[in-house]
Amino acid sequence: MRQTASTPQHHLTPEVGKLPAIPATEKLLPLPEVESRSGFKSSFIYQLIKEGKFPAPVKIGNASRWRESEVQAWIHAQIESSASGKHSGG
Repeated sequence: MRQTASTPQHHLTPEVGKLPAIPATEKLLPLPEVESRSGFKSSFIYQLIKEGKFPAPVKIGNASRWRESEVQAWIHAQIESSASGKHSGG
């Protein structure tokens, strides 16, 4: 059976030393959106970043943007750690 359309293999298996493929639905969030989603002000967000407890932004020129997936993963981790009685970064 012949397959006419397929997903390029380079998206499925990133090469060693290369960044993993970014999902097509990934969004970059501006700081006000990150503040809104996390419930924290920028000064606390940057403090957490400095401590390695919050995802670092992607720098685009002078602008900082956060990967939506990383912010969501951080939020879910906070919920999970709270539910399990642990406390980490935020």
